[in-house]
Amino acid sequence: MMNHIDHIILNTRNRLDQVAAYFQRMGFIITPRGYHSVGTVNHTIVFKTDYLELFGYTEDTPSEKRLRLEQLPTGLITMTIKAHDADEVQATLMARGLSTIPILDVSRPVHYNDDLTANASFRVTRMESAPVPGTGVSYCQHFNPELVWRPEWQAHPNSCVAMTKLYINVSDLHAAAQVYLRALDIDKLVETEPNRYILHLPSFEIILTAGNTEPLGIYKLTFGVNCMDKLVAELTKGGIEYHKENERIVADTLSHIGCVLEFEPIS
Repeated sequence: MMNHIDHIILNTRNRLDQVAAYFQRMGFIITPRGYHSVGTVNHTIVFKTDYLELFGYTEDTPSEKRLRLEQLPTGLITMTIKAHDADEVQATLMARGLSTIPILDVSRPVHYNDDLTANASFRVTRMESAPVPGTGVSYCQHFNPELVWRPEWQAHPNSCVAMTKLYINVSDLHAAAQVYLRALDIDKLVETEPNRYILHLPSFEIILTAGNTEPLGIYKLTFGVNCMDKLVAELTKGGIEYHKENERIVADTLSHIGCVLEFEPIS
């Protein structure tokens, strides 16, 4: 089933160090820098079954990779779905009339337990055309997930335990929803109001909006939090501005990382 969030990619361009430091100030544990076999670099913020990937480039990154990231907006650019078998996913998407890029074999060394290193390997494909400009959907098959989801990286001081919602602003609500319905095995689509659809995945929601002032693309990500008091303590300690909206906390992150982050209590 193509319906479980694996990770979400945040484009930092050449500001990976600054963005990683900003997330640390919010109380997240940041994994050591990863160097992909294709030349890009990352840090991850790992939860129980998913993770946020801070993605960027260096002077050593091939020019075509740098150019692609420069052409995409800073902030959230791609949702990545778990793939049991990348070849099966690609065949399924093609059968649904969706084109994909060729499957890419990627690896990166992972440093853990202070002095151990192993190679994490993946097979990745993505839709050739994004449902919304600058907003990709990709699919990732992990060969050694135990190198990615390690307990020492999951106990965040701010008590965040999962990503729960992704907000995407679109120009044509119905057309975008139809593409996502083909790209994902959606549990349920709900039209909550004229300019808003909710696509339900297991333990995750994709919220499509139209007709508002937000830029087109992914503009907000929601985290589930075990203890809002711990979150507030970490935001305060890190000097992160925020405000409350009912039970949720919205951090003033747009100018720093290119998107809005919000936090909600999770049971």
